[in-house]
Amino acid sequence: MAGVHPLEQLRYLAEDGKSGEEFPAQEAAAVLADLAGENPASLLQACRRLIEYFPSAGAAWWLSARALSAPEPVEGIWVAADELANDPTSRRVSDSFPTGGAVAVPEPSSVVHGSAAAAQGCAAAKKERRCYLCIVAARAAGPSSVLVGRHSASAVAAGARAGNDVWVVVDRGALLPGPLWDQLVKRALPVTRMEVVEASAFAAVIGDQGLALRGGPVEAFLPAIAELLGW
Repeated sequence: MAGVHPLEQLRYLAEDGKSGEEFPAQEAAAVLADLAGENPASLLQACRRLIEYFPSAGAAWWLSARALSAPEPVEGIWVAADELANDPTSRRVSDSFPTGGAVAVPEPSSVVHGSAAAAQGCAAAKKERRCYLCIVAARAAGPSSVLVGRHSASAVAAGARAGNDVWVVVDRGALLPGPLWDQLVKRALPVTRMEVVEASAFAAVIGDQGLALRGGPVEAFLPAIAELLGW
């Protein structure tokens, strides 16, 4: 967007993002990198603004923390963006599917739907009826819980009552350290239709390292930037 201030570009990204659930990581990284190169002193303001626009997106917090903690912010932003672009989680999900059958996906997720399409004999369905497995995608995750949409939270509860397995997918960038996770929950819950679910409610968690049975998300190797805590 030639001639448009980077902070205004973030607002445009937020407007575009209202139509879907996916966080525009690459576009956001490009804006932050441009700003870091032209006016490094404004990077903190831009990261805070990004989080205000996408409070429930773990990747927005993750990208901001990586940008603010990098010795060379422009390079750090592009390295982080490349890591998000090359996230192997979708492949891990596809590799983890049992062969054949229908998988319930209560809410839209490009990662889960793409993985089901790639898995042999699998199909994604919106409702759980006649599905042997339900998979939900986390918008964000902390040390022992995840943030999901309300339909996904309902599916988790229904699965527990029926004794069916429910898996949760945690994309690269969604997992945050405790202090950032606490801030995300504080900001996201009042303004979004999201709910927190304990990781112990899931039969398995799939991330960029593959499938883990029970146990929940692992530690996030990401600094809890003080400037992102309680401004």
